[in-house]
Amino acid sequence: MILIYLLKVSACTVVFFAAYQFLLSKLTFFKLNRLYLLSALFFSFLIPALTVESRKEVVIPKKELISKVAYGKGTITEKDFESASALKKQPVDWNQVATFLYCFIMAGLIIRTLWMIGSISYSIRKNISSQVGTLVYVQADSAIKNCTFLNKIIVDESLEAHEKQLVITHESAHLAQAHAIDKLLINFIACILWFNPIIYFWRNALEHNHEFLADEAVLKSADKHTYAALLLNLATPATNFTTNSFSKLPLKNRIMMLYKKPNNKVQKLLYFSVIPMVLLCSVAFINRKEVIVQRNVAKDNQSLSTYNLYQDKSYKTSIVLDPNAKPAFNEAEVVLVLDAGHGGKDAASVALDGQLEKDMNLRAVKILQEEAKKRGIKVRLTRSTDEFIALRDRLPLQLATAFISIHHNATPKGAPVVFGGIEVYVSKLNSNIKIAEELGAGILSKLKQADGITVQDSLKNASLLLLRESKTPAVLIELGNITDQKSLDFIKQEANLRKISNLILDGFVVFSKRGC
Repeated sequence: MILIYLLKVSACTVVFFAAYQFLLSKLTFFKLNRLYLLSALFFSFLIPALTVESRKEVVIPKKELISKVAYGKGTITEKDFESASALKKQPVDWNQVATFLYCFIMAGLIIRTLWMIGSISYSIRKNISSQVGTLVYVQADSAIKNCTFLNKIIVDESLEAHEKQLVITHESAHLAQAHAIDKLLINFIACILWFNPIIYFWRNALEHNHEFLADEAVLKSADKHTYAALLLNLATPATNFTTNSFSKLPLKNRIMMLYKKPNNKVQKLLYFSVIPMVLLCSVAFINRKEVIVQRNVAKDNQSLSTYNLYQDKSYKTSIVLDPNAKPAFNEAEVVLVLDAGHGGKDAASVALDGQLEKDMNLRAVKILQEEAKKRGIKVRLTRSTDEFIALRDRLPLQLATAFISIHHNATPKGAPVVFGGIEVYVSKLNSNIKIAEELGAGILSKLKQADGITVQDSLKNASLLLLRESKTPAVLIELGNITDQKSLDFIKQEANLRKISNLILDGFVVFSKRGC
């Protein structure tokens, strides 16, 4: 998330600026200070963007491999009876609100900065009296004068000749050292990190550093006292932050630096103190990703196959659990969320014997829950009674290992039954599709062991909201066709439902042990 990244960037700026303020700001090594301020900004943005990947190899006994994922033809459609009142119940996505607010303010500040640059450029053009190359003379009443703006030196034409020369020498140093680029950079960074008060102190520090560098260039050929008197005489309020003004209030630090004795070169060793600051920020804010490399060993220890777990970029979780590491599983609780499709005013299909699909879904889910509890699997239900729940409200909000929605298929009246058995659906539009495919393929491979009912040979793709938008690995299972007599007779028997439930759980358990 962009806001988390920017908060880490801000934390880095706090560390780096504190080091500058307490260790380096009083030193007369102005070029090194400029280099520090610019490079520290660069590292503040770089460090939180880096990811350090650590690999760990886990050797486990070779297990039954899930068959290659394949998709069958055909799909299903959904109808959501979600009402206007149900829509109002949707929780506010505060992350999205905060991101929108941040972007809105940032855009406003960028527009303000661009407007200020345009206004200064217009003011200069309006008051220009003459120009020689990059040197521009403006009228005495011009609001913008005795400064550097982008690639131009702006000088008040009413100054005395010796004053003009000092101003031009000072502003030429800004131009020669490309301080305008620093100004643009820090101002746009201030727009990005507008919520971080340190960035405004940083901007002031960089501006002071520019003036120290320009003053240093002037003092190579000018009298110190005359120059200091001119600074005081031409002092102006700080009205904008996009120009390098010759003399901008306050002047205390500049006057002090004019008369300060240069530091001993040995004190340059203080810049090595920056190294611990970089290491500190790196340890605190570099992202870490642990990748478990699983090596399957056959029983005779002769055959080895090595592969990397969950390398697909769409997989959001970076840590994969070792199936044999029991402490890890104690920390990562295995939770199965079960959804009984439809309910309440949404009855869905009607079976040949008059049963409503919503009731058959709930019955099957409760049996599945009972079988899961026998195995010690923690289960959460989206509904436990005949109630209507909108599709979005069924999506798991808490951490869970997997999400399974139970349904029963039906064929429109008068149409031939194309398929009467069990089907497993996933959605290719889900960002974690590779993980959902693994869950679905694992369950499907177990369901193929069922006797008395046919099972679809491959996964099926469906753009259903529950499958498409679930952050938890999600599958939808059609337990059979309730408008096909043979399939209905099988499903009605509780013993058969319990067998099917246990096969589903077998696939879930294998999935949960592979890491999620």
